[in-house]
Amino acid sequence: MILVLVIHNDVLSAIGRTPLVRLRRVVPAGCAEVLAKLEYFAPGGSVKDRAALAMIVDAEHRGQLHAGATVVEASGGNTGVGLAIVCAVRGYRCVIVVPETTSSDKQAVLRALGAEVVRARADVEPDGPEGYIGRAAALARERNAYLPDQFENHANPDAHYASTGPEILADCDGRLDAFVACVGSGGTLGGTARFLRERIPSVRVVGAMPERSECAGAHGGTLVEGIIDDLGDCSQPDARPDDVVTIGDRDAVAMTLRLAREEAILAGGSAGIAVCAALKVARELGAGKRVVTIVPDTGRNYLSTYFDDAWRAKRGV
Repeated sequence: MILVLVIHNDVLSAIGRTPLVRLRRVVPAGCAEVLAKLEYFAPGGSVKDRAALAMIVDAEHRGQLHAGATVVEASGGNTGVGLAIVCAVRGYRCVIVVPETTSSDKQAVLRALGAEVVRARADVEPDGPEGYIGRAAALARERNAYLPDQFENHANPDAHYASTGPEILADCDGRLDAFVACVGSGGTLGGTARFLRERIPSVRVVGAMPERSECAGAHGGTLVEGIIDDLGDCSQPDARPDDVVTIGDRDAVAMTLRLAREEAILAGGSAGIAVCAALKVARELGAGKRVVTIVPDTGRNYLSTYFDDAWRAKRGV
């Protein structure tokens, strides 16, 4: 065996090249093979590191950032962590506006990385003046700061077109029947879908999101952080999913716990939604086929929520 040693100049060059792992115990007999891309191996613990780095590099190339500049972004936490890491290495100030329901674990990580955390109301429209997207836009104007705007920034899906898609194709040796990813900003799903469809036109692309009638959070909201009804870049014909599968909060949390206890994959609630959706597709495709899904982030962000017995009991999940 040849051992290849790599020394990175900084943590940013360690973003990407995450492992693809076969799920075994949570996949019923007779289903297609399900492979999970474990994005929590990223320095910031999530798939959003890829987009965060790409958006900052793109802004630098466009002359939108200068030494000592401030970056302000609205985030459910993970894009914020990714941006905090990039800003720490690049020397920018970082301000992240999060919904007040964002886990305390994520907020603590943001502060540990030197970011300023601003909490916004979660019971209003996100892009309203008191919502986290609206608050971020206003703060960026007030502080003359750069607003990446992950929901509209082309560098977000482009990062996945350039890295996530090629990694999946290479690791699968070109054999892939379906790709499943959560719907968030649309970057991961849309950018990866565009790349895979160019190489495997027959690949089935499936978006995964919460089933609103089965949400268990306050004000009828989902307990799963970071997933919203926004297909973003997926509005492009070559990026839009063939199907969208909805998963209830209880099923998502139950699968999140199973992944930890049966597969030793400590991930967030979005992984529960993604894997549940992937299993639905795997049942439909049957044995001999292959499904790849994205495990978006680390469960260490949610030790006070999904993995806490009292928290789950209070919410009935």
